[in-house]
Amino acid sequence: MGKLLKLSSILVVISLLALSLAGCFGSAVTLMMTVDTPQDGTTVGVSPVTVSGTVTKTAVVKINDVVVPVKGGKFSTSLNVSEGTNLITVVATSGKETVTKTVTITYTPTKG
Repeated sequence: MGKLLKLSSILVVISLLALSLAGCFGSAVTLMMTVDTPQDGTTVGVSPVTVSGTVTKTAVVKINDVVVPVKGGKFSTSLNVSEGTNLITVVATSGKETVTKTVTITYTPTKG
């Protein structure tokens, strides 16, 4: 009986240590974001444009101050642009972390 109690105690301690370590590593993930499309400096011929990218952890993503859905770490939405230079600001927020990326594109409507 003594050996069983000792073994059970060791298993409880190991479980608690593993749980606390998992919590440390989970919170250590830093929020990062990429904007895959459109590329900065691109000239486009049609509107709307697709703005898409990824985030490394659960986050709220806003594109030009509008919340967009995030599924599986990926976001994507259509954005109407005006003729000429357009600034697209993408902001990801998770807890106290915020990442901001700005993409500049030029819209020159295709004549046709």
